[in-house]
Amino acid sequence: MSSPSAPSQSNIAHSPLWSRATILFLSVITLVRLVQLPSMELSLDEAYYWEWSRRPALGYYDQGPMVSYMLQLTTRLLGSTEFGVRIGVLIASLVTILLCVKLTNRIFGSPLAAFLTAFLLGMTPLSEVGSIITTYDPLMVVFWSATLVCLERALFASTRREQNRAWLFAGVTMGLGFLSKHTMLLILPCVFLFLIVSPAHRVWFRRPQPYLAFGICLLLYSGTFYWNSHHDWWTFRHLFFLAKKDFGSPWKRFGDFIGSQAALLGPVLFIGTFVACRWGWRATDSQSQGREPNWKYRFLICCGLPVFLFFSLLSLKAKVQGNWAPCTWLSLTVLWAGSLAQLAETNPRRVKYLVGWATATALFITLAMVVPAFRVAIHLRIPVDQDLSNTAYGWREMATYVQPVREKLEKEGKPVFLAANDYQYASALAFYLPDRPETYDLFLHTRLSMFAAYLDRLQAQLGNNAVYVNDNDREKRYLEQIFERVEWETPIPIWRRNYSKEPIRTLYIARCYRYKKFVGSAWHEGG
Repeated sequence: MSSPSAPSQSNIAHSPLWSRATILFLSVITLVRLVQLPSMELSLDEAYYWEWSRRPALGYYDQGPMVSYMLQLTTRLLGSTEFGVRIGVLIASLVTILLCVKLTNRIFGSPLAAFLTAFLLGMTPLSEVGSIITTYDPLMVVFWSATLVCLERALFASTRREQNRAWLFAGVTMGLGFLSKHTMLLILPCVFLFLIVSPAHRVWFRRPQPYLAFGICLLLYSGTFYWNSHHDWWTFRHLFFLAKKDFGSPWKRFGDFIGSQAALLGPVLFIGTFVACRWGWRATDSQSQGREPNWKYRFLICCGLPVFLFFSLLSLKAKVQGNWAPCTWLSLTVLWAGSLAQLAETNPRRVKYLVGWATATALFITLAMVVPAFRVAIHLRIPVDQDLSNTAYGWREMATYVQPVREKLEKEGKPVFLAANDYQYASALAFYLPDRPETYDLFLHTRLSMFAAYLDRLQAQLGNNAVYVNDNDREKRYLEQIFERVEWETPIPIWRRNYSKEPIRTLYIARCYRYKKFVGSAWHEGG
């Protein structure tokens, strides 16, 4: 009687243990991030989006309204706290990974590939920051991943009925993504490219379903379009302004963008996705006995690589922020995870090596970005103005300095309003002062923001006194033109003494008497 044979590598790759490992991994990182949510003060942009949520609208100056809708829900349920502001993006980030796991299972049918997708995405600095800092990017990304899942069914499902239904759902998810961030529309050229390169799928150019899906997307966005038509097309003008910002030389901007993507993913995953693109484009479909390309793999490439190439080219013309292209990496990470799972059948040691290095580099960058104590321990110093963790520190302390000045000024008898020359400081004041007051951006030669929609409320403050806060006093002469008298408090340095040898910022607080000249947004610079 022969002895039982050892399990093959293929059986190991398809072991149900990997599904349990996926659930365990996602549970652990979610619990860790739940603890992180209330441990930091809001960043300035988070406070700004919270300010949006206090004033519901069909549209907002910077982007679509979805982040405001999410914050209206979460803060109503959980209160206007750091936890209430951030829980929505943590859920969105978790759902993104689950959707990518679903996509992996459909394309590769491998529990190991699904685990690697969850693990590689979950360990990236991009996922860490996107899970604990509220911006519109995690919302756009979750709808991008949902659209990928729908498009996979629309293109590859076995029945026409399932395909037609998937196109309709793709229209819905694309529309919700468009309401989150306008980058969502880049999915259209990605799908167009795939239909061009795949002869079997070009038939969809002659069918109504893709056009109906796009119509649903536009219908969902129509309210925001209507809002823009009544607000000087602010959102679109703002996007064109960003696309024309050209700090530095073209090649420096290009290098900065590439470096930002490598840092947000970790360099191993960043390089691995391009290796996977080469592998996936050459791969053939086993069901066709190697005569046909694997169109599912090419679908994954077409839904990621063109976005990266677009922003790479754009960086030669204008400054491209690192968070503009997160949707690039969803389908490409799925592809790399699938290629690693197949490699594990013949060379598991190499897969362990690659995943180990991907994990180590991503974890190192994540700790360096979000844990200042880690940087101190390894003697890594980041300039104060480049340390992103500083943007989520010192605002509660700022409020403790502003409130006594405000109370003292109120005792003089006139109403007092709170102002800044920056949408971010105005928002932080509103969140961290005890009564959550209405605050104002004076637009003294700074860029426009959503506060421009509330200028009538600012104008109503004519004749009143104000407390003004900023991180510089460059606007002194402008303040003196719009107030009868301006008196400055002693500048206040904000320290993080355990992590920095110099103040992370200096607060300038002024008592401003009798607001006499309303200039609205006439003095603004930039958009």
